[in-house]
Amino acid sequence: MMRATDSQVHALEQAPTSTSLFTASAHKTHNNGIIPLGMDNHDYVNKQHDVISTSSQNGGVLRKEGAATPSSVSPVESKDAPCDGETEDDETKEPLALCKFFVQRYKLAFGVTLGLHVFLLLLTGVLIAASIDVIVLKFDGVPLQLLDHPTYLRALAWQYKDEDSLAMGKDTDVQTIGERSSVADNLLLYYQYQGNVFTKERLKEMQKVEKKLLAVPEYQKFCQLPPKSSGGRSNCVKPLSILRFFDGSYNSSLNDSSFSDVAGTLYSASQNPLLNQALQFHLGKDAVVSQGEVRSSVTRTLFYLGYPLVGYDLRSENKSTQLEKIRTFEEDHFLPILKDAMDDGAGDMAFLFTSVQLMTAALLKQVIFDMLLAAGSLCFIFLFMLLMTRSLFITGFGIFSILSSFFIANLIYRFVCQYRYFGIFHVLSIFIILGIGADNVFVFIDTWRATEHSNFPTLEHRLTACYRRAASATLYTSLTTMAAFLSNALSPLIAIQSFGLFSGILVFVNYMSVVIFFPTVIVMNHNHFEHWTWPCFRCRDKNSQEIPAKMENEHPIVRFFRGPFYKLLTHRIIRFALLAVCAALIVMFSVFAARIEPDEQSIQYYQDNHHYSKAGDLQKYGFKPSAQDDVIEVYIVYGLKNQDLQECSNTDFACTGRTVWDDGFDLNPKRAQSALVDFCARLQNLSDADVERLKIRRNAVTNRLETQCFVERINEYMETESKNTTKYPMSPSDLTLPTTEVKVNALVHGNIDTYNLTAVSPLFYRYFETVLGYWLHDGYKQETGYNDFRVYSDLLGEGTDKFDTRPVASRPDILWGTKLLYAAVVVKTTLKFGTFSFDDGLPIVKAWDDFIQEESNSMPSTLSGMSQCTPTGGNPWHFLNVQKELVDTATQGISVGIVLAFVVITLATKNVITGLLATLNIGVVTLSVVGLIPMAGWKLGVLESLNLSLVVGLAVDYVVHLAEGYHASAAQDRLTRTHDMLEHVGVSVLSGALTTLGASVFMCAAVILFFLQFGIFMFATIGFSLFYSLFGFSVLMGLLGPQGQTGSLVPVFRWLRFRLRGKKSHHEHCEKCEGRGFHDAESLPQDVGRSFEKLVV
Repeated sequence: MMRATDSQVHALEQAPTSTSLFTASAHKTHNNGIIPLGMDNHDYVNKQHDVISTSSQNGGVLRKEGAATPSSVSPVESKDAPCDGETEDDETKEPLALCKFFVQRYKLAFGVTLGLHVFLLLLTGVLIAASIDVIVLKFDGVPLQLLDHPTYLRALAWQYKDEDSLAMGKDTDVQTIGERSSVADNLLLYYQYQGNVFTKERLKEMQKVEKKLLAVPEYQKFCQLPPKSSGGRSNCVKPLSILRFFDGSYNSSLNDSSFSDVAGTLYSASQNPLLNQALQFHLGKDAVVSQGEVRSSVTRTLFYLGYPLVGYDLRSENKSTQLEKIRTFEEDHFLPILKDAMDDGAGDMAFLFTSVQLMTAALLKQVIFDMLLAAGSLCFIFLFMLLMTRSLFITGFGIFSILSSFFIANLIYRFVCQYRYFGIFHVLSIFIILGIGADNVFVFIDTWRATEHSNFPTLEHRLTACYRRAASATLYTSLTTMAAFLSNALSPLIAIQSFGLFSGILVFVNYMSVVIFFPTVIVMNHNHFEHWTWPCFRCRDKNSQEIPAKMENEHPIVRFFRGPFYKLLTHRIIRFALLAVCAALIVMFSVFAARIEPDEQSIQYYQDNHHYSKAGDLQKYGFKPSAQDDVIEVYIVYGLKNQDLQECSNTDFACTGRTVWDDGFDLNPKRAQSALVDFCARLQNLSDADVERLKIRRNAVTNRLETQCFVERINEYMETESKNTTKYPMSPSDLTLPTTEVKVNALVHGNIDTYNLTAVSPLFYRYFETVLGYWLHDGYKQETGYNDFRVYSDLLGEGTDKFDTRPVASRPDILWGTKLLYAAVVVKTTLKFGTFSFDDGLPIVKAWDDFIQEESNSMPSTLSGMSQCTPTGGNPWHFLNVQKELVDTATQGISVGIVLAFVVITLATKNVITGLLATLNIGVVTLSVVGLIPMAGWKLGVLESLNLSLVVGLAVDYVVHLAEGYHASAAQDRLTRTHDMLEHVGVSVLSGALTTLGASVFMCAAVILFFLQFGIFMFATIGFSLFYSLFGFSVLMGLLGPQGQTGSLVPVFRWLRFRLRGKKSHHEHCEKCEGRGFHDAESLPQDVGRSFEKLVV
């Protein structure tokens, strides 16, 4: 047998490696498909127009007249099966076994696959009915905890310290701390006027509004009451209002109930340091208070609501019930009055209000309404899919496949992956899968319709051809989308991590549903419902109305992409104009993206024009600093180590871990007490530079730094106690710190009725705790509501000592001689949470860490375990780190997603150039969405960072479809490949994009900012992706797309395969060599047949 020459081998190796689904053999174009020299792209397109037209009329097969048809292929070309990427004619390929089953037993296949979906849905229902947490919904917050970060673990340790078995229970009942003595909620009222709100007429309007609120009968059951130690308990604490300066509440000399001298009264109050401190709360930033002139454009009033309510205490399990009662009261009784004032105004003043409980009630209702927008999206997608498929049967089961994927994915997410968090972001993924799922359905339907024009021997062959192409196309898009979403699973934040994982699972489940269940729907529809009329869905006579033979070619969208749109993209001038438009947009969005800034605010729930957002902005930025402001408080903690979360699953966001005590903490040594007293003194005497660096607030009246140091208060109390010569006749007596055996003996001897002892045992150790308990409980008097107890009891935690702890004789319910487990010193800062970004805040956190470390180094060993945290007010130190992590996660997710997309696209198309151009398209889409953030007036905050995690996952679909369509074309030149790409994939791309765009439009009607931004991000991402894919990527593929084997990875794969099989340089190609594809010429008998007509490509 003749040997092939080197030139023959080379020519065969350069043969096309893939064919279009609808191509019988291969394109036959000039110079093996490469554009001839001397002819530009546009001229070549015109020359090939007849070829393209002929191909359209031959079921998508591109052939010149007289070209070989499948039946005319020579025996040499057809006698052996193709190998290594060579594609057989789709009309003659052996049908897939799965497709045979789908066709031959189509009712059984449809019933089994449908039954599997229904079974898993019923399983979900059964598990829910059995009270198993199938979907652990959490809509009242987003778990953004850095589980291994010190700022989180320290704050968590402080928050759950009293739940440890070693800690004694706190006195939180009504009898001990007093009914409604603690603030449960604050109702803030704001009055605004462009001129001056401090006029007689406007003060009277304020008085009318506030009197209506005070006149509500139920208010007396929920208002805060003053401490018992302050006297009468029958009246509510008066609201903190500018009106208090005119009704004699603060000073009898300030009693101008008719508001006859507003300026004089307020100026007089400003001259008193204490009253001036109270006045600052009501003054806007533009306020002026001087003799003869007092003005402000805004003022505010604060109503206090308190707990514990009668029959409750302040244990955490009871707080939520009481807050629900207070929320219901505010909603039922206060809200109508407040809404009327806001709608009608307080006189000529604008009126706003806010409270945590009213805002919570509004959010819970609004979330339900905004989530109902998903129903509108679903209806739109159903109707659009019905319009495109013209089949109620296909549309119904297509939507069923998509929705069932959501619940099936949740079973995997919940029970296989063991994730227990399911938040708003997860629910919103239904919008994502509606678009992706509809896109997959359109790909299958469009491919099925396209196969109608080829001459398949059997329905099995037709379904196989459709299945190969559609399953492959949806696999590539699903893989890239999954990779982009799963890249978010690397985030340490469970909200983003779990969303990325769930979305990846959801895309996978939907893909499996489409490739397993949907083909049975197509076959069932073909056999029973394909001949039903549209749009009335009535069965028609097959003989009277045959299905048009060229339905696919006559589809207006296909005609548009194949004709006018293709000509537009390949026009020698317009194509460069389109690229110029894309470039201009890229430059514009790049400029905006460079201006992006981190957001200083915490999570914002409403749009800027909502009255709650306006009220929040006024609270943060509209007033002068005052003592009543909610500022960040730094807790300097002793006795606690970082919370231990080793027993917690990373997927269990509700796990609080285990308290770890600092066993070395002890304040009984005199050196330790002196060191702590000195530390508190140093806090008060910090240099101005340190005060500024640590942002510590000074009291406007005393000019002292605002700290709560319990040892200072103990010394003040015990110094006063020492002066009681009746109890302590020995003079001079000193009961102040540091404690000694002598001092404690004097204390016990002076309070025999309390301790029932005349002297303390020489072995007694808990001297410090004895003095601490005496001060904290005000000498164990029977009165309750002692102010120091309310202020400091939460900062001190005690446990029992088996040797020294015993009950107080006069108060058996209280123990003395306890062991101090933890203690804290609190420092108030000048910082308002939500008014600065992490760029500004993290250096302050570091300054505090450095300060505490420096102080710890100078402390005795029993105090050296001190740390600092901000456990109240949402743990702002930790939130600053979360903000930074969100930005880092968004950046990482985008980077990893784009890299993974490049890998998947390159492997799917087996071409580096195609992969690079498609990835460039994804990067441009991402850049445009990032630039949209500052363009819309937003900053990079929590919501924006969360939404950015979606971008790459949503941006990949359409360009991947186009890239795969370009790769699937059998043509060798880039223009014909681009034409095939648009003809075969354009309709699917457009249909899928329109469904997602339509779904996202409904979310733009949401009131809650999170949903609104989600809708805008989704719409923008899909819109940019569609625009850049059709007008950028398609033009580039027509100009720079790979031709022939340029950029192909097939030779690389072939080389690797042969290397792994042991091919050497002296081996020769062959077709049948024990499956290896080559042989050693010296090792085979001469009579062994060798053929080189077809080589591996």
